[in-house]
Amino acid sequence: MNFLDSKKGFFMSGRDWISFFVGLVLFLVGFIPLLKQFKVLGFGLPIFLNSLMAQIFFWIIAIAGVYIIIDGLIEPAGHSLHIFLMILGFLFIIVGLIPILNKFGVISLNLSFLANLVVYNSIITIEGLMLMTAGFTMR
Repeated sequence: MNFLDSKKGFFMSGRDWISFFVGLVLFLVGFIPLLKQFKVLGFGLPIFLNSLMAQIFFWIIAIAGVYIIIDGLIEPAGHSLHIFLMILGFLFIIVGLIPILNKFGVISLNLSFLANLVVYNSIITIEGLMLMTAGFTMR
């Protein structure tokens, strides 16, 4: 679908804009540290933001997964992005909840590979891209 020829055009609903901007923030929060880690950028996120993110990153993954599922539910059922958002949203919720539940002693399964910042930032970047895409495709 050509974006400029659609009836919707640039007049998206408030919910679409919220999804887009939440996705943009998540994308930048994940992508800038990835570029710094691979020495593409000479700067990164502020130190206070990095330390805050390290403390709550599993919560961010799980909450963003819930947001992606909500966007998937809002998508028209016939749209191909609908199923994709639903599946990946559930996957992100599971990936975010397993370390949280392990920390509280509810389950004994541990996903220690998620402690790697490259994996974490990649997941956040993908979630951001999905939310930005969903913002433009919702009706």
